[in-house]
Amino acid sequence: MGMNFQEVAQPRIDLAHCKSCGRCAEVCPTETLQMVDGRITPARRSFMGCIGCGQCMTVCPAGAVTVAGRRLSTADVVDFPPVALPTAEQFDALLLARRSVRRFTPQEIDRSVVNRILAMASTAPVGIPPTEVGVLVFHGRDRVRAFAADAIAVFKQLASRLNPLMLTLMRPFAGKAACELMRDFVRPLYTQIAAEWEAGRDTFTYDAPLALLFHNTAGGDGADEHIAATHAMLAAQSFGLGTCLLGTPEGLNHDERFKPKYGIPPRNKIGLALVAGYPAARFERGIRRQWADLRFV
Repeated sequence: MGMNFQEVAQPRIDLAHCKSCGRCAEVCPTETLQMVDGRITPARRSFMGCIGCGQCMTVCPAGAVTVAGRRLSTADVVDFPPVALPTAEQFDALLLARRSVRRFTPQEIDRSVVNRILAMASTAPVGIPPTEVGVLVFHGRDRVRAFAADAIAVFKQLASRLNPLMLTLMRPFAGKAACELMRDFVRPLYTQIAAEWEAGRDTFTYDAPLALLFHNTAGGDGADEHIAATHAMLAAQSFGLGTCLLGTPEGLNHDERFKPKYGIPPRNKIGLALVAGYPAARFERGIRRQWADLRFV
């Protein structure tokens, strides 16, 4: 992994099958493909070059465009499944049914379901292809608990570091708002999670049978792992699983031992985690929340 803006992909046009309709040039975000004298021609070098988004391959009616490079190949292009797209009402029902679940049944999740969730989440859009998001999969309660034990040990250390003296020293650099957040929310939360764990209660991963930890390169778009996690959350919901997004794992970036233990590149930033399992409670109705601010301009 690692964003390389100098690396470009290579689009190729099968002129024997190309119908010169121009669709590929119309959707190309970097103007790498252009219509020249009525024929599609790859530019020698546009501003960014071909970023390997694959738009041209997916829009070509004749299948005459192929792209290779930046971790994209023709094998990544798949036909749409022979099922109707969900209606707005069906998708709205899926969104309404989603709740943040923190109590799960003892049932484990079959590996085939986990693989489907990961495949579905891999369609998540990114700032610039290819995706720089990595996923660490903890499948099975034993593995999730081992992850939780390692993470909570880090949280406990962080809570002790975020003492009043340290926060006072940090304030000129981190700012008043950040220090108040760490004092009033982060430190108490980490302290509570550690205390609950020592008392035999898991208020971090909630004894879930699956945890997905998302991380991203230093050069990747900071929103990418959140979008991927959201896709995974909705994919899990479609299988009848309950999920909960966890922001607390960001603290793991401050421990030098965690990333090497789990093979996460040292410069990558750990973002958030998603825990999933079969919900112990049945929800009878949903909630539509109010926006903090909504304006049409």
